[in-house]
This record gives sequence, structure tokens and C-alpha cells, in this order.
Amino acid sequence: MIDEKELESIRDDLSRLSNDKIEQTKASRDVVKKSKELIYSIHRGDMETAKDKAAEIEEMRKKLDEMAKTEKLRGQHSYSIAVQEYVEAVTYHEVMTSKRLPTRKQLNADTELYLMGLSDLTGELVRKAVDDMVKENYDRATWLRDVVSEIYGAILSLDFEGGEARRKSDQIKWNLNKLEDLVYDAKIRGKI
Repeated sequence: MIDEKELESIRDDLSRLSNDKIEQTKASRDVVKKSKELIYSIHRGDMETAKDKAAEIEEMRKKLDEMAKTEKLRGQHSYSIAVQEYVEAVTYHEVMTSKRLPTRKQLNADTELYLMGLSDLTGELVRKAVDDMVKENYDRATWLRDVVSEIYGAILSLDFEGGEARRKSDQIKWNLNKLEDLVYDAKIRGKI
């Protein structure tokens, strides 16, 4: 009754899918690792290394997207995490070097992953602003507060149904509050 050729074809498909998932998970981890390296380079102020890491991450992302050729593979948790980290790292690099936020299209990210990456970006901007305050770079710290405020204003205009994107978008408000407290404290002390 069971067609043996069909059964063998199913085995081959399942084996291929399993191997594809394994390879994609490895490529996703590589993108996440490189994203963290890019972010760390920016925090250290090593913009030359950051530029190199940004170029590397672009190639890694292309490779990852080539692997994620089906909806099932793009739905993998490891892929989603990699895209979020990629969005966070690349937007951080662009904000700090070009003072702009790349679009979803430029980053080849779906709406939800893009928004989650932007939410995570605001945490990095807080870290940078704190570092700037310590180094008495008050102008940039204030500018970073303004960037987070602009992102928060834009996010407020969106209608989330809940879930992870909603939770992460709430982080922007907390991050903005931290920055406003930092700027307020600097003003009280007469630094700004």
C-alpha cells in the first residue's frame, strides 16, 4: 500500500530540511556574534574596526538569507534572532556614522523584526549616552536622547497587537526615561 519511492523521497526531504536547519542555525549564530562585535567596536570608539565588521556582517546576512529560502526556514527562531541583532547592529553603526536610520527595505527585514531591532538599538544608544556623559561629551549624549525620543514618538503611532514586538517597544519608553534622567541630572549640575 505505501509507495516505497514516495517514502524514500519523504526521508530525503526531511533529511535535507534537517541539514538546512542546522546550517542556517550556524549561520544565524555567526550573524549574531558579528553583530555583537560590531556593537562592541562602536562602544569602544573603534570606528575603523566597526566599518570592517559592518562589511563582514553584510556578507554574512546575504549568506543567511540565501539559506533561508523557504517560509519554514525564515520562521526559525535562530533566523529571527539573527535578523533582529543584525538590524540593531547595522542601525547603530548608521546612527553613529551617518546620523540616519536605515529602512526595513534597506535592511531586508520584515516589519516585526525591524521594530524589535530598533527597540534593542535604543538600549545601545543609552549605553553610548552614559559613556558620553562620563566623558563629558554632553552634546552627543543629548543628541542621542533626541534620537531615542524620535524613535519612541514614531513607535507610539503604531498599533501593536501584543507579543514580543509590543514588549520590546515598551523598552524604548524605559530607555528614553533613563536618557531624560541623565540629561536632567547633567543640567542640574550645570554641565549642559
